[in-house]
Amino acid sequence: MTTRWLRWPIGTSLTLSVALGAAAAWGSPCIQDAKGEYRDCKASCVEDFQVAKDACLNRDHQCVERCRAERGLCREGTGIDQAFAACDATLDAAKQDCRDKFPAGSEDRDNCIDQAQVVAFQCRDSAREQFGPALKQCRRDFRVCARACGPPDVPVDAAQCKQTAKDNFRTCRANCREDFQVAVDACLNRDHACVEQCRADRQTCEQPTLDRLNSDIAACNARRDSDVQNCKDLYADGTPERDQCIDNAQVTGFECRDQARENARPGLQTCREHFRDCVRACPPAS
Repeated sequence: MTTRWLRWPIGTSLTLSVALGAAAAWGSPCIQDAKGEYRDCKASCVEDFQVAKDACLNRDHQCVERCRAERGLCREGTGIDQAFAACDATLDAAKQDCRDKFPAGSEDRDNCIDQAQVVAFQCRDSAREQFGPALKQCRRDFRVCARACGPPDVPVDAAQCKQTAKDNFRTCRANCREDFQVAVDACLNRDHACVEQCRADRQTCEQPTLDRLNSDIAACNARRDSDVQNCKDLYADGTPERDQCIDNAQVTGFECRDQARENARPGLQTCREHFRDCVRACPPAS
């Protein structure tokens, strides 16, 4: 969203006041939180695009899937997802505590929630700084692994594959941008209590899907761990048979988790659309 406050006619003190208020809002916790989420969203788009593009380079699919599975294990080992989840859980609990303590629409509730968002932003930013280098190393290792994969038995239409990857990347970035614009609108010119209720409704909407997703991913990981242990029980350490068996188990686990996320996507998309409609229906801030 572009806000234009380039010139103010003489005597338009109200316009000037609103303009200065909007400018000040850009440094608010609400805006900073929106910017942090926007950066995370764009980073995810870039990573997904890189993965999709690598898969188009005429490489054996199972080999690339194994590289992705290893990257997934590497990311789990960095601790960044657990750190983000802890930040989000702390934010949710703090915001609920604000709602329990202070009446809707009150300045005390607004200030309380703003402070919670500041703490959450600092928490996520600290996690990026702490675990970012390890995550970048996981991505570098994945690229090295994928580049070592040989050609597939059936050649891939590389041109069409790359075009599809680019189209998906543009769509992902557009969705990130739209979500950011909605968040900024909510920060600059929407009734705060109304927007907070929209966020609470979105959280309620998403929770069943997220619970199911977490349960499905946990089941995938449990199966992977069990299959890996079976490989260790069946084959001697250091043998090609054990290595291949473990690789297959990791690929199966990765594909299971990927399918779980695909299954959750429509439900989360619906909640996101409802949230956008809700925010846009909120009255202007007083």
